[in-house]
Amino acid sequence: MKSEKRQLLRFIIKKCILGITAFSLLVGILLSVPSGEVYAAGKAKLNAESYSLNPGAQRTLTVKGGSGSVKWSVSNKKVASIKKNGKKATITAKKKGNATVTAKIGKTTLKCKVKVSGKKILVAYFSRSGNTKKVADYIHKQIGGDIVQIRTKKAYPSDYDKCTEQAEQELEDDARPEIATRIKNFAKYDEVVVGYPIWWGSAPRAVCTFVEGYDWSGKTLIPFCTSASSGLGDSAAELGRLAKGSKRTQALSAYEDDVLNKNLKKKIDKWLKKVKA
Repeated sequence: MKSEKRQLLRFIIKKCILGITAFSLLVGILLSVPSGEVYAAGKAKLNAESYSLNPGAQRTLTVKGGSGSVKWSVSNKKVASIKKNGKKATITAKKKGNATVTAKIGKTTLKCKVKVSGKKILVAYFSRSGNTKKVADYIHKQIGGDIVQIRTKKAYPSDYDKCTEQAEQELEDDARPEIATRIKNFAKYDEVVVGYPIWWGSAPRAVCTFVEGYDWSGKTLIPFCTSASSGLGDSAAELGRLAKGSKRTQALSAYEDDVLNKNLKKKIDKWLKKVKA
């Protein structure tokens, strides 16, 4: 009888130990699962409840959590359009007004209010290597408006040394190279973002040609540059003097080593908020 009791007691203890071990393993598994995967089974939410955008600007809405497919819709397609991609949708602001983007997942309805301003923006950039273009494209996506590349009638030499020699000579002569780019309706823009690489501590003379070619009265000049090491120098101040009658905001300097990595994008986003573009 005592032997049977001992066996029963051992059996109960063994089961308790196994139960505790299984519970510990379950807790360990749950703690090791990334937070996003745990959240996926939870209540659905949108990454943003509202956006204030300029015409042409884009933002991505994402449904976090919930299960099943998402049905996207927009209340006013003249104000904003959406490009659907599963639980994500890209919003593109079109014209001044208000619209509501709706995402339905299961029995849950999520909404994001979109307010589009009437602000007219131009992003104009000069780029030889393509680095400035990448930054300009990102800025354009964030703030919208129109975008144009400043091109010279005569292309700069493809050879780096010859190009730098020409740039140095133009700077010494304070030359104004002829440009092929012409903005017919420049007067309509409220803000103009001007981007350029730093050549010999200054903006390329072709950018000076562009800036001097227009009436800047009442407009806001928003300058940015890319450079290998020298930074803005006096380039933004010079363009501010050439854009007579304009208001100039704080300029952005992006080093080539930083071109469009995660940190630079954050830096650009912070700068755009500061200059209220």
